[in-house]
Amino acid sequence: MYLVVVRHGETIRNIVGLVQGDTESMLSEKGKEQARETKKKLENQIFDIVFSSPLSRAYQTAEIITEGKLSIIIDERLNERDYGDFEGHTREEFDYIDYWNFDYNLKENHGESVQHLCMRIEDFLKEIKEKYQDKKVLVVTHSGVARAIYYVIHGIPDDGDMSVIDIPNCMIMEYNI
Repeated sequence: MYLVVVRHGETIRNIVGLVQGDTESMLSEKGKEQARETKKKLENQIFDIVFSSPLSRAYQTAEIITEGKLSIIIDERLNERDYGDFEGHTREEFDYIDYWNFDYNLKENHGESVQHLCMRIEDFLKEIKEKYQDKKVLVVTHSGVARAIYYVIHGIPDDGDMSVIDIPNCMIMEYNI
């Protein structure tokens, strides 16, 4: 399966540097433009199926990229990680590196653990790989989910630190799995 993962375009909360997690936040004008630029970058690719997070910033990005030519399948497993008490805060207001360390289970903030995020992404990837093994699949989602996809495919680092990679708005990540 050929998998293309795209993070959504810039949102209003991205502009002010707030963690949004599974909180809704609309695309900014720049975010809409980023999605249009991503559409151009992917225009020579023909996707068989498109998946999106249920959050509007990802779904709207998927709509712009596909121009309504393909149905978009909403999958709850592509929802951003629940940051719990850290939602609406900046990365500097909590230990972001520890928060993204696979070896720690930070449930004390009432959010989703890294382990749980990786389990649901592993489940999603296993299912689509079985169903669409010879297909080109587009997934539009969030930075945390894109990070989890990367590490589920490539393996968790020995030190557990999953904060190392940065996934800017509308980044395109490609995998043959």
